[in-house]
Amino acid sequence: MLKFNHHPRVPGRKGQLLLLGLCLAFSTHTMGQNQVVNLQKTTNSVQSLITAIEKQTSLSVDYRQSTLNLDRKVKTTSRSEKLSSLLDQMLKDTDLEYTLSGRHIIITPKQGRAKAPQQAGVPQKVKGQVVDAKGEPLVGVTVKVKGTTQAAITDMNGNYTIDARRGDTLEFSYVGFTNKEIKADGGKGNVTLSESAETLDQVIVIGYGTVRKADLAGSVGVMDGKKFSDQPITRISDAFQGRISGVQVANSGVPGGTIKIRVRGAGSVNRSNDPLYVIDGIARESGLQGINPEDVQSVQILKDASATAIYGSRGSNGVVLITTKSGHEGRTQVSFDAQIGVSNVAKRYKTLSPYEFATAYNEVHANTFDEASLSDFKNGTKGTDWQDAMFQTGTTRDYKVALSSGNATNQYYVSANYMGQTGAVIETKNERYQARVNLSSDITPWLNIKTDINASHTKTKNFNFGASTENVLWNMLNFSPVTDIRDANGNYVKRDYYCALTSDNPVAMMKENEGQTRHDIFTGHVDLRFNIMKGLTFTTTNGVDYMDTKYYNFTSKKVGDSNGMSNRDGQRMTLQTTNNLTYNGSWGQHSLTATGVFEATRSKYRYMYLAGDNLLTESVKWWNVGLARSRNQDNGYSSWTLLSWVGRVMYNYADRYLVTGTFRADGSSKFFNNKWGYFPSLAVAWSLGNEEFMKRQNVIQDAKVRVSYGLVGSQAIDPYETLGLMRQTGYAFGGTSKYTGFWSGTSVATPDLTWEKTHQFNVGLDFAMLNRSLRFSFDFFKKLTKDGLLKKSMPNYDGGGTYWVNAAEVSNQGLEFSIDANVVNRSSFNWSSTLTGTYLKNEVTSLDNIPYVTGYTPASGLTDAVTRIVKGKPIGSFYLYKWTGLDKDGHDTYADLDNSGTVSEGDRSIIGNANPDFTLGWNNHLTYKNWELNVFFTGAFGAQRLNLMRYSGASMNGKSTFVTLKEAYYESFGKSAHPRYPALNVTGNNYQAASTKWLEDADYLRLDNITLAYNLSKNITKFADLRISLSCQNLFTLTGYKGMDPAGLSFMDSSLGSVDVNDGIDMGAYPLCRTFTIGVKMNF
Repeated sequence: MLKFNHHPRVPGRKGQLLLLGLCLAFSTHTMGQNQVVNLQKTTNSVQSLITAIEKQTSLSVDYRQSTLNLDRKVKTTSRSEKLSSLLDQMLKDTDLEYTLSGRHIIITPKQGRAKAPQQAGVPQKVKGQVVDAKGEPLVGVTVKVKGTTQAAITDMNGNYTIDARRGDTLEFSYVGFTNKEIKADGGKGNVTLSESAETLDQVIVIGYGTVRKADLAGSVGVMDGKKFSDQPITRISDAFQGRISGVQVANSGVPGGTIKIRVRGAGSVNRSNDPLYVIDGIARESGLQGINPEDVQSVQILKDASATAIYGSRGSNGVVLITTKSGHEGRTQVSFDAQIGVSNVAKRYKTLSPYEFATAYNEVHANTFDEASLSDFKNGTKGTDWQDAMFQTGTTRDYKVALSSGNATNQYYVSANYMGQTGAVIETKNERYQARVNLSSDITPWLNIKTDINASHTKTKNFNFGASTENVLWNMLNFSPVTDIRDANGNYVKRDYYCALTSDNPVAMMKENEGQTRHDIFTGHVDLRFNIMKGLTFTTTNGVDYMDTKYYNFTSKKVGDSNGMSNRDGQRMTLQTTNNLTYNGSWGQHSLTATGVFEATRSKYRYMYLAGDNLLTESVKWWNVGLARSRNQDNGYSSWTLLSWVGRVMYNYADRYLVTGTFRADGSSKFFNNKWGYFPSLAVAWSLGNEEFMKRQNVIQDAKVRVSYGLVGSQAIDPYETLGLMRQTGYAFGGTSKYTGFWSGTSVATPDLTWEKTHQFNVGLDFAMLNRSLRFSFDFFKKLTKDGLLKKSMPNYDGGGTYWVNAAEVSNQGLEFSIDANVVNRSSFNWSSTLTGTYLKNEVTSLDNIPYVTGYTPASGLTDAVTRIVKGKPIGSFYLYKWTGLDKDGHDTYADLDNSGTVSEGDRSIIGNANPDFTLGWNNHLTYKNWELNVFFTGAFGAQRLNLMRYSGASMNGKSTFVTLKEAYYESFGKSAHPRYPALNVTGNNYQAASTKWLEDADYLRLDNITLAYNLSKNITKFADLRISLSCQNLFTLTGYKGMDPAGLSFMDSSLGSVDVNDGIDMGAYPLCRTFTIGVKMNF
């Protein structure tokens, strides 16, 4: 029998297991460090490296987020690294080290350095000098100990002294120079700062590509999303006014209502002057609706021909390019923004009280109101303040959430938004639901796929605030204060006996009638970018813009004598494919970017309309057309296509001489014989700042002169308008039945109709001063629109109908400027300011043989056409009698311009203009430690408004001589009125709405927004970076205008005529509101 004795150096079973485990652990450690990790590129973030390690090995990386900067960029020696080498390079120049434990890589602070702060001892004096690249001292440089509030400023010789511990990081910052950091190591700390090219290296989107700002030869307005992120903006269009020169924005004020944006004036007499909106490369028929301002990364507005010609037939009114946010490489970022606001009408009309009205009424109709009634009116037990009844405190709730993250190959950005508003006018409401997903992925080194999707649903409860007698505010001012809202039986008072004008009860109109608009918008596109070779890329972008719009309307018998309903359902789908081949190369001092594009767009529109009157029941409002005694219906379809070829070459020599040439050919199905239009442009620029003679002085930096000329166009006509259209004509032969008699023309064929063409010239100057703390940009521009579309009528003996001709010419010329200033730049206090301004002169230079074009007539017999387009005058001119005052009896008198002895149509003339001559914006951003203050002013000067609200409120019309406005009230003196006041008795009075009596200057300066905010860092809150803000919009307006808002618009329906021709008419524009908003923003 063999016996084995235990040898002390041979392990037993437990020892063998332990030894085996150690061997396996060592084997795993060795094999793990020798594994190769493959990377997409040589420069990656720490987060990307960790992701690659965990994906390609069986190891996990463990660390504390507070010790490791995941966004730090690491440059590796190659794209294939051993794990040990990769970890060494990742942690190089840090106070961190790694160890392998099983299948874990553990990153911890180095033990020797972890105690450095304790070993550093007391702070020491660090002295030094800060100079530029030429060795010149820099005065006013901020020197700060990183992570503390300890700071100092360099003196006249560039010297500084600061207390810092050994190992502390010193930060140096100065306007126009790149920030720099050094380690405090003893008593000396001399630093050389390099001039920053950050502003000039800013990348600008210019349509089908991008360009450095330094290489830009055209005129482009740029607005970064950060410029308006600190203000409570619910619509991106609200951010345009006053922030970009050459751009004018008018807002109807109605929650969810219409906006008007004009880039360097209006060039079309009869057609739209709206700019083209392009979101992430896709032209949008739905404009700016359904866009969450928080999603916007930047806004570029293309203004001159060099910039807009690349959009050819759609660029004559300017182009608004919006780039939305995208994901980023690094750790996941989550933001939440909540804003709650309350608003009230900022200014009201001063109307008569019930007692004042009754007293004035008794002077004309004696004893209408007895003493008891007068007493009740005086003590407030009877009568109505219609403004109190119609206005309320509005609310706004705006919630936004966004999530973004990614690695070296895949990034994403996801956001959602809910915004709900109740207006300051009762029953007005607007809601928006919106979501966005932006994805980007590098499938291979030669292929990138990008997908952007945006979906929104808006629901607006709307009413008539337009230029018509159906306007609810017009009716509000026409109802007398002695009339109650409801009668003794609780029913609405339908008619006001004391009102000379036929009006409906405004409260009943808002409470019982209802209009609702719903927009469902879906936009999306997929980009495939192929990196063919160095400098050569091909990108195909395919997108869709879909909008489904539903209009519902209901009128009740509780308001008027009859009821009715209508539904309109329309869908528009636009498909676009853009194929872009771009070469970007350089050799020596030359650089060249060449772009070729083929683009095809197709749009289809369908609608269905149903209406009914005299409904048998009102219980289901607009859902009961089958119960209507009379019905009407309609439907329609239209389609258009656009094919485009685009070429652009941008050449740069030595960063001094720049040339950009663009050519676009568009073929449109909207035209017949002239389907193709051709749109060239050329721009040159001289960067003086890079010339040697400019480098020898320190007064002016980055000087550049720009000159451009080009041709752009407009195809803003509806499909089929060049065709001759006919309609059925019916006759009744002795009875009620109608029979088809013949087909008559409704429009005349115009096969030779062609594009509106706009010739644009621009010269600009950019430069900086005071070490780039001041930046200036000036542009002079001239736009001449030729072949403008005008609508003519055929005489009845020729068959009747209307048709379009190319006949109008309109000139827009002006000067615009922008001044950016870093007024104060200190360690704890900063003040930056931007001032923009635009002077614009508009003139109709030709109408062919047409003497004039008549504007809009809101109501026959009440306000006839008060606007007119005439050669030599601007678009938006008024056609009025010149009011000369009151005679001794208080009757209106007017100038007899034609010396006929009587006042007649021939005495009217062009007086005043609705569009301002000069607009400005002044934005100020101040920071003090953790506090922020933003103050933003806007202003407009040189415009007039025809205030027909005053006309209606001081009316002498009719038997009851309705007077509401205090300015129209008087006390009689004997048999004649005091000449300062109009006569209450209408007899003998020639009371004209179309007169300068109601024309007012609409100049204003407005404190548009003031926001105070406090920021708390995550180090303090322990959960997120927190920003708390309080804002006020429209705090005050300095103006002499007597209406509610000198910038208000009550004409916004382009189907009734040109908005620019008629928008100076105020028949009850939605009132300007003063809004207070509390906001909380968190970044996790």
